[in-house]
Amino acid sequence: MNFHHISSDMDHSMPDHSMPDHSDHSMPAMCSMNMLFTWNYENTCIVFKWWHIRSLASFIMSFFLIIFISMGYEFFRSKITRWESKQLLQFNNANSDSSAFKQFKLKKSILYGFQVGYSFMLMLVFMTYNGWLMLAVVFGAALGNRIWDNSFNGMNCH
Repeated sequence: MNFHHISSDMDHSMPDHSMPDHSDHSMPAMCSMNMLFTWNYENTCIVFKWWHIRSLASFIMSFFLIIFISMGYEFFRSKITRWESKQLLQFNNANSDSSAFKQFKLKKSILYGFQVGYSFMLMLVFMTYNGWLMLAVVFGAALGNRIWDNSFNGMNCH
């Protein structure tokens, strides 16, 4: 191909680049992504595309679901911590073989991974930058801590 030889009779007119009107209200609303703190809950997607807040009713249901999910984190953290303490007490009071201890360490690692994954999912809820959803996470964690008396560690990433 020879690019140096261009015909002078080519039409160089510009096509119409006007943007189509997207104000058609029959189209489903897209999830809004905020990188700044907001109190607006409309069209917020929580972690997954299918968890899309489209109305006040879905916002209220989501708010309480996030509270329960945060409480669940505290519940599991409490159960795991108590299980681990009980297991370590048994290992200290008995002559346990190394295979039982290795099995304990494997279970402990799996449960730890579960906890980290769970906490990261809550972090993603926080990263919606929605003040209402942040409050739901905090309120759920506080309520869960109150119920299951987790005085060992605070809620954190790990």
